[in-house]
Amino acid sequence: MVLSLGVVMAGVAIFVIFVMPRGNNEQAIKVVATAQPMAAFARQSPFTPVLPVGLPADVWKPTSLRVQLPVSSSSSSQTAQASIGYVIDRSGHRTFARLRETNAPDAVQTLLGDRPSSGTVDVNGESWQARPDHHGHVAITHTQGGVTIVLDDGDGKGGGATQADLITLARALRPVEPAT
Repeated sequence: MVLSLGVVMAGVAIFVIFVMPRGNNEQAIKVVATAQPMAAFARQSPFTPVLPVGLPADVWKPTSLRVQLPVSSSSSSQTAQASIGYVIDRSGHRTFARLRETNAPDAVQTLLGDRPSSGTVDVNGESWQARPDHHGHVAITHTQGGVTIVLDDGDGKGGGATQADLITLARALRPVEPAT
């Protein structure tokens, strides 16, 4: 009986040593393509959308993309919107950021609710409005030519981007060329 127990324990030990998965407990991040879908969006959108260029791909990982185009070109509502979610994947610490852009006339109120500006931040020589909320979430906004860009921490409970992260994202934004 002791011999049988020893054989079973040896089998378990071999399994644990050679077969059992190892590594950290972090889940893999599923990255989504943004360049081609946003180029297609740019072709049909009533405004020129933006995307970040030059951010380190091993840190800034786009994980979601949603677009909304006007229902039809003859429609009275020509509102379009694009939203891209990012995981900022730093060693041992992941945070979230979100880029939203729209030509809706009440974009800041619609996207952020009642978040008055608490000041401005400089992004490439332009003033962006800082809009923190009373829960500690941060956002910065910029409106130009009827288009509003909102960068925020995603409102998640898992830890959001800092204002410095949002400024980094804002500095990297460039116009998207429409797909042909």
